[in-house]
Parts: sequence; structure tokens; C-alpha cells
Amino acid sequence: MGVKFDGEFLAPLPPEEAYAFLSDPEQFCPCLPTYESLEMEDAKTANVTIAIGVGKIRGKAGIQLKLEEERPSSHAAYSGKGKVMGGAFNMTSSFELEPADGGTLVKWQGDLNMFGKLVALAGGLIKPIAKKDIQRMIDALQAEMAKKAA
Repeated sequence: MGVKFDGEFLAPLPPEEAYAFLSDPEQFCPCLPTYESLEMEDAKTANVTIAIGVGKIRGKAGIQLKLEEERPSSHAAYSGKGKVMGGAFNMTSSFELEPADGGTLVKWQGDLNMFGKLVALAGGLIKPIAKKDIQRMIDALQAEMAKKAA
């Protein structure tokens, strides 16, 4: 099962600072809606643990998140793979940054592909929950960047 997502928002930070935030998992991962922990494997790879809940199904997911592409001040792209309750997932996400109105226009996009036991059990519930959690994460990123600008 796949979910595509994209959007954009205006961050009140200059592109250099927005990029520094979005290219550092130690800064942005705590914005994940169900974030639990993070351990850096190396400078570009983080192992992140989040809580997962779909209906009455609850558990944890481990994600290996890797910064695959970086162009300081303008682009960061990640790949991720993980395991969750008898299933697995792969994801990609990227951020394009452009100077705009005294801040930075952040254009984001990504893909999430899940397979295995969770998809079989929860089926149609996953996509709306994933989209909701992605929006919650984007809202948290915006709020954290606004705090940094203040």
C-alpha cells in the first residue's frame, strides 16, 4: 500500500537556517507526532523509534532514516526503511527550499510504501492516519521553525 504526500509552507527563517534544521535529524525528528527516541548511527543516518497506532493495534516502529541528498540552503532528501508489527515500510521524502518574503518557502514531498501484516490487518485505516500524521509533523516543523525565528 502506498501513500504520496506533498505540500508547501513559509518558514520564518532564512534558507540557511531552515536547511540546517531540516537536514539534522536530531533537530527535526522530535517533531514527529509519535516520536519516542533517536540514535545517530553516523553523521547522515539516524535510527528513530516512533509509536504506531491503527485502531486497537498498537506498537512501535523502528526507522533507519538516511540523508541521501543535500544541497546546502536549497535541498535535502531522505530515504527510510523500517519494521512495524510484522510488516515493513520504505519511504522517501525531500525538501526544496527557496528564499521568499523574508523567510523560506519549503516545498515538501514524499512516498510511503507499507507491506506485511499491519497492512493486511488495518487495510484502509492506514492511509488516512498516515496523511493525518504527516500533516501533524509538518505543523510541528512549522511551529518549531517559528520558535527558532523568534
